[in-house]
Amino acid sequence: MSYRSDPYDPKQAALLDQSALDDAVTAAEKAFAAATEVDALAAVRHQHLGDRAAVSLARREIGALPPAAKADAGKRVNAATPAINSPPAQRLTEDRLQALHSLR
Repeated sequence: MSYRSDPYDPKQAALLDQSALDDAVTAAEKAFAAATEVDALAAVRHQHLGDRAAVSLARREIGALPPAAKADAGKRVNAATPAINSPPAQRLTEDRLQALHSLR
């Protein structure tokens, strides 16, 4: 039985470590670089930004932290998210631009 004064121990608190978030960003960057086609890029994007991705799971754990730790953890997760989200967006934009130029 849980009481209000009991501290909650997050199940996956290790996901909130800066090193774990850095590892997630590095893995995503490598996967995006290896994806050669648009379909592969979309699949890799889902793996690294979907519901079961490390950053998404880390975001869920923030709510279980004590109030003093929430802000710092939130900043770390919020910094990792665009680092993962921008490479596929850039690649898709570049691919679309190349497709438009090839039509000319």
